[in-house]
Amino acid sequence: MPLNVVSNYAANVAHRNLLKTDMQASSSLAKLSIGKRVISARDDAASMAIGQRMNAEVQGLKQAVVNAGQANSMLQIADGAMNTISDILTRMKVLAMQSGSENLGETERGFLDTEFQALIGEIDRIAGDTDFNGTKLINGDITTLTFKIGTGTVAAEDDLTFTMTAVTASDLGVDGDTITGVTDSATALTNINAAIDTLNTARADVGAAQNRLDFASENLRVSIENAEAARSTLLDLDLAAEMTTFTSKQVLMQSGVAMLAQANLMPQDLLRLLQ
Repeated sequence: MPLNVVSNYAANVAHRNLLKTDMQASSSLAKLSIGKRVISARDDAASMAIGQRMNAEVQGLKQAVVNAGQANSMLQIADGAMNTISDILTRMKVLAMQSGSENLGETERGFLDTEFQALIGEIDRIAGDTDFNGTKLINGDITTLTFKIGTGTVAAEDDLTFTMTAVTASDLGVDGDTITGVTDSATALTNINAAIDTLNTARADVGAAQNRLDFASENLRVSIENAEAARSTLLDLDLAAEMTTFTSKQVLMQSGVAMLAQANLMPQDLLRLLQ
């Protein structure tokens, strides 16, 4: 290559390489500042696409955990109300047994029946008052509360549907009972025993649903951990490796600046030939 003072080829090469190193150092610094290996599609388009889908999946799974927790809370409210109704039925059974004894007169049975009827009314009040976010749970307004615990749209895989049993006095079969006589008390006692069995079945269904939700929640948390680990592998930065790269680029930049300075001095050396 001829020596000349018009075109400084060495300086151009040094400048081009310095710009390249500066861009690489800036990219490395940007990655270090946010802790991500892939900042834009040009860094790794495939990993970015997969990582974004996995991130969306993780966020969906986190919402599914929230949904499961809210569902469990709702079922707990229903079970608490059923527990109270169970106590009421127990008290009604005691009253029916007491009224069925021949040692009581009509007046005493009337007193017992007053409480008995009040307890029937309390069953209906509790059934009508028990709700979750405005949704009545045990009065028969709903027969099933479908919960979204998956990120897809396949009902068998992504939804959990539970049966909600109504436990009003009518549904339990005790709404028309009285204990004003021995015969009536015996009939009421039979109906109350059947009502207790019906209520226990409803509570068993709620308990089974709660246990299922607990297992579903645990599975969701494991899925979140695994999905986040996979996403991290694709997108998150290896800080140690990137810091090594950044340090290397800093050294190259310093060297490039020095070499560009030297290249810019080369034409001045050629002027000596003219002296």
